[in-house]
Amino acid sequence: MAFVPGFQHDVFISYAHADDRVWIGAFYERLKSALPRLLPGASVWIDEDALGRSQDFNQEIPASLQSSAVLISLVSPHYIDSPYCVHKECRRFTTLVASRKQEIFSGPNFQTELFGFRCPILPIEDNAYWNDLIPGSSDIPMHNGLRTAKIGAAPFERQWDVLIRNLRALLLGMRHHFTPVVLYPRHPSADLKNAHSILSRELHAQSYRVLPENEIDPVHHVAASRLTVLLLSDAGDEFGYTRRLAEEAIRLRKRLLIWPSPSLANTNHDGLLSYFQNLEYPQKSLLSSVFTPEKLKEEVFAALKSEVSMPAPAAGKPRVYLIYDSRQISEAENADRIASHYADDFQFLRSDDPRQHTGYLTQSDGVLLVWGQADADWCADEFNQLFRLSSPRKSRGLCLFDPQQPKIAWAKQIRALDKTIHITEQFGSFDKTRLEPFFTALLHNQTGGASA
Repeated sequence: MAFVPGFQHDVFISYAHADDRVWIGAFYERLKSALPRLLPGASVWIDEDALGRSQDFNQEIPASLQSSAVLISLVSPHYIDSPYCVHKECRRFTTLVASRKQEIFSGPNFQTELFGFRCPILPIEDNAYWNDLIPGSSDIPMHNGLRTAKIGAAPFERQWDVLIRNLRALLLGMRHHFTPVVLYPRHPSADLKNAHSILSRELHAQSYRVLPENEIDPVHHVAASRLTVLLLSDAGDEFGYTRRLAEEAIRLRKRLLIWPSPSLANTNHDGLLSYFQNLEYPQKSLLSSVFTPEKLKEEVFAALKSEVSMPAPAAGKPRVYLIYDSRQISEAENADRIASHYADDFQFLRSDDPRQHTGYLTQSDGVLLVWGQADADWCADEFNQLFRLSSPRKSRGLCLFDPQQPKIAWAKQIRALDKTIHITEQFGSFDKTRLEPFFTALLHNQTGGASA
């Protein structure tokens, strides 16, 4: 598995066999060592010398390219003269990228992304490769204008830093694009290992991001996750996180799925199973301990996929998509205030699933961005998506809670940019009437008014 979900390798290094194999090998070893230190689990693939002798050249390389997230091309005169490098690797990868941008990376963050880096290791006359190898990509040259830069020398190190910085940012962005699922414990005991392995492997293969990813308190991951899966063991819970994760899921109204191992069902260690048996929560699913790991996997994916589609309209009510930073309780409370005051006339949708986000933006009758104490960069990103993806023929709004001067100034800029976006400031106690223009316009659109 790679750092980016759904791929076997994060980086595929493409090179010409006629070039300096010692330098290329050293470059590969350097990247293979450096990248996992920055991104644990990151994987780098290259066609090594032994490949042609021990494996099928015509099958292994295309399969590895297909299963790699990013391409690094070590371009040279030999490279652009190689039909295999140009047609079988670079152009094939360009086709893969076009398909991925439709199926996987369809959001605005990846509209101009090429998922590849050209790293010329020797100068090429007239830059003949510019329009053929990853078209539109910029170069990170690994030569000094005459010869390949020596690894470890200052010219190489400057370009290496540029490559690593950009590569790390791209892989992080790709990873964070996928829907997160909490699977706990992170280090399962012996009676949970098989179930944990099967489930985590399949989640990764289907492009879900498995949390927690480190040993820091896992509870905060629940806010970002689509589903929290708790595997219960008779080995106990050394740090007491199992109940805390469940309590956090309940507090945030998140879906919760629990599977007790057969050994726990026999011992009921510390009353953990009794706790979940007696827990009353409508979004809790307590599975039977007789479920096999394969059956557990089926239940997890049924729970995930049951929530991806757009909800049908409820009793003719217009659907309003509320966007807020679900990681912060205060922001969820602000969204609750709005929904509770207008629940009789409108159907409110919420989502922290990237797969749903685009659909809700484009298919809802109205979109309202709620901003209180969330990070300004978060709000700017969300507003950019709202502005790009939601139709101006819909009712679009921005509701600011307790805005300070920077927010007010920003709202003024938005009003100047597009007067169809309804902007509301909420000071102190919630005032329902301040949102009337947004909801009135929404009803007007629904009934075939002039702005529909």
